[in-house]
Amino acid sequence: VTWGWNGVITREVIARDLDRIHAMNLRAAWVEPGRNPEAPYLSPAYFENVKIAVEEAKKRDMHLWFDDDGGYPSGFAGGKFTKERPDLDMKALVAGEPVPVAPGAEFSRNLDDKTICAVALDLDTGAAQVLEAKAGRVDWTAPATGHWAVSLPKWAFRSGVTKSANNASGLKDSEHSLMDYLAPEAGRQFIAWTFEAYKRAVGDDFGRTLLGFRGDEASFGFNPWTPAFVDEFRKRKGYDIRPYLPAIAAIQIGRVRLNAPPVAGRTDEAHRAFADYCDVWSDLMAQNFFSAGARWCAENGVEMQVHIEHEENLPQLAIADGDFFKAMRDLQVPGIDIIWHQAWHDVVSDFPKLASSSTHLNGHPQSMSESFAAMSGNYPAPNLEEAGWILHHQIALGITHFEYMSMGASTPRTGAPGGARRGGAPAARAATAQGALARGVAPPGYRYLNDPAFPALAAEVNRTTYVLAQGRPAAQIGVYIPSTSFWFGDTVSNHSFLTIVHTLLEHQRDLDFVDEYALAQSLAPRGGELVNRSGQAYRAIVVPDVVSISQAALDRLHAFARAGGKVIFIGAAPRLVEGRNFLTAGGPPELGWALMEPSGEVTPRVLAALPEPDVALDRPVAGLKYNHRQLKDGDVYYFFNEGESPVDLQATIAVSGNARQAQDWDAATGETRSVPGAAFSRGRMTLPLKLDSWGTKLVVIGPGR
Repeated sequence: VTWGWNGVITREVIARDLDRIHAMNLRAAWVEPGRNPEAPYLSPAYFENVKIAVEEAKKRDMHLWFDDDGGYPSGFAGGKFTKERPDLDMKALVAGEPVPVAPGAEFSRNLDDKTICAVALDLDTGAAQVLEAKAGRVDWTAPATGHWAVSLPKWAFRSGVTKSANNASGLKDSEHSLMDYLAPEAGRQFIAWTFEAYKRAVGDDFGRTLLGFRGDEASFGFNPWTPAFVDEFRKRKGYDIRPYLPAIAAIQIGRVRLNAPPVAGRTDEAHRAFADYCDVWSDLMAQNFFSAGARWCAENGVEMQVHIEHEENLPQLAIADGDFFKAMRDLQVPGIDIIWHQAWHDVVSDFPKLASSSTHLNGHPQSMSESFAAMSGNYPAPNLEEAGWILHHQIALGITHFEYMSMGASTPRTGAPGGARRGGAPAARAATAQGALARGVAPPGYRYLNDPAFPALAAEVNRTTYVLAQGRPAAQIGVYIPSTSFWFGDTVSNHSFLTIVHTLLEHQRDLDFVDEYALAQSLAPRGGELVNRSGQAYRAIVVPDVVSISQAALDRLHAFARAGGKVIFIGAAPRLVEGRNFLTAGGPPELGWALMEPSGEVTPRVLAALPEPDVALDRPVAGLKYNHRQLKDGDVYYFFNEGESPVDLQATIAVSGNARQAQDWDAATGETRSVPGAAFSRGRMTLPLKLDSWGTKLVVIGPGR
């Protein structure tokens, strides 16, 4: 459960709250530091409370995770960057108004330390030329003909707003700046102020009772910058980015409404340079913030779990974090969050596959979901049954670790109660929330936690996710996620990708998302298979209608197809094939070796070309989802009927090795029983599958006795 430490925290409060959490059938809590005038976040008094919490959790055989910051988004260190290292604060790329220069006229300007360069623009042709500065000054004479201007791209300190536990106002504002996620020195400083301080405070229980840290929503909302960017860009892309900075500063992507009509991407020179710019800054953010923290955790015996921004809207994620899979690649527990109305029984929400796919690709057993935040006020707060639907929906999509939002510490808040929401919460609601926190119960928006039957639901989810974190994932289909296409402002690829994924899932064709790095580098060829770091083998790769793909990925796919794997392009062929950079990318490619489906749909021809399904039903049921794991000596299948109507049918499922015995494992009670009517034949098993509306079933298949 998310355990918010707002107000004065004492040993009595900690012990009382841990007892309540234990009684909820939960054995771990994620501590979210809050406002506490007696023990501000990262102060010696705060770490005394951390030590007490670890001591009390250890007595109860419980475990703790700690937020990696004092609020959100991650990366401001409770205000320390603003107060102690403002030079490492977050920065943005900005462009001033171009200065017109008459033909033959002279342009002279002293450049300040925030001006990146001076760029002469030919307004007739669009050509750009960097004007080299000497001793911080530019002197240039415009050609005698044409129309000219000089642009002076700059960087500026700019930060997204932060909700800081050390902010006296209690508001979400810009008082405490986020760090420069792109700078390695900032990443090292963040770790020193946070992770290393916890390790000193906790001692031998670090990695035993304190299991790790949880990052939250680190992101940009603008085009980012860091002082070393020009040099890093040249090393990675092989050309000078400076002539393109005026155009790049004017491009913004990602502001796309969820239900807006799809838009084709632009591939002109400026947008190609912009895509290269995004590729580089997303690399730097992944390496110097996300991976730096994950590496430190791995070296110190703890784990890092993180969710970022806009997982439910990939074009918006592209401007916030660049590339989901880059950010998650080295994390021990990749994550998503489920808030507002993002996952409900009346919406399509397949995006939890982001976290589970990253886990599968990179060889980790768990994927995380922060669930149920902000499901109150203008959004419906789930009752226990609805909360169960949201949890089971995510389990079917591969999530194996949940954080339940949210429980406040059993002490009154200090200062203003609650946070204003959409113009200010009504006084009665704020008072109710503060009273609930004072009693150590969840506020009204999280009413499912207060349901007397919640401990039973928690026990069922504990058992189910434990079982489904064993073995290895079994999906045989990878669907290429078009992350690079979003940098061209393209949403056609997003629409194509989401439609393909949902159609396949409705036909019981389980899948993972595979990213550019996986196709080009990390998946290991094995005959007609591509094998990920979990040992899972993909026998088919589906590519949606995308703007771009790398030559390295195409070469891998071509070799995979020659070896017997199936490669299917649904929609048009990629327009660009990237080598070292997008600026000089060629295309479209010749794809005679792949199956092309120009209709853009998952047709019967496409379904027939895919590997034999793990689950085949005797009649179609779009709302039946499943999760299949292969064990050393058998298989696990988790079935979820997310529809309103009961299901009563025959299912034929793939089984491994010498499997001859099927058991129904009741995760609600812990009981196991044989599955009546199960019949085995040639690596398949047919069994009756009967599920109530929103019902689940966990079937374990092993060797016969």
